[in-house]
Amino acid sequence: MKYVLDRFEGDTAVFLKHPEETEQILIKRHEFDVSLTEGDLVQITKGEKRYKIVVLEEETKAKRERIKKLMEQLKKK
Repeated sequence: MKYVLDRFEGDTAVFLKHPEETEQILIKRHEFDVSLTEGDLVQITKGEKRYKIVVLEEETKAKRERIKKLMEQLKKK
């Protein structure tokens, strides 16, 4: 499943299911071992004791570029 890292709340990461972003999953930081930034698009798989989280770098980059362009358009209005 694909998720977007929405935010960190203390030691918990809040992920929103992509693309709808209506369902969320909460994962404690000690349950994964990858460095994440808010807005990262990730693939999450649950293991026995930990989550495997893979950052989808190309998709994240494309999403950030789309958002940047939208922000620039809004500033011009």
